[in-house]
Amino acid sequence: MEILLLLLMGGLGIFLILIGIVFYILKSIGLATLAANKGIDSPWLAWIPVADLYIAGAILEEMNLFGIRFTNLALWIPLIICGGAFLQVIPIIGWLVAVCVFIFGIGFTYNLFSMYTENAAIFTILSVFLGLWAVFIFVIRNNKPGKMKWISEYN
Repeated sequence: MEILLLLLMGGLGIFLILIGIVFYILKSIGLATLAANKGIDSPWLAWIPVADLYIAGAILEEMNLFGIRFTNLALWIPLIICGGAFLQVIPIIGWLVAVCVFIFGIGFTYNLFSMYTENAAIFTILSVFLGLWAVFIFVIRNNKPGKMKWISEYN
């Protein structure tokens, strides 16, 4: 019985690793294609962890979140995500940082999707709750960027 349980757990572990690899490949292909279509230098950086955050930020370029305009997202996205990961270990402050990074990530995801699809809200919700961000980045990879909603609302 213990052997069967170990085999089942091992099989589940291998399955989850394979799903992770597939998602990584989908995300990298999607970001690299979006970057190449937008004319961003070195779209191959989408295959490198942390550098892929730079590419994602460079694709969106800027966004408005709660009245705060973030420009140069190619710099801000890696800084906020990586900095937030390091600061999360600090008691109490780490929890607040985690919430802020989570909210910023949702705003970034929505703005990125709204640039390429009319289904931005559903893509964002499914990305947050089911972890399907990589799949949707792959799905929108060949879409042409449209007018972002926040530009018309705040300019």
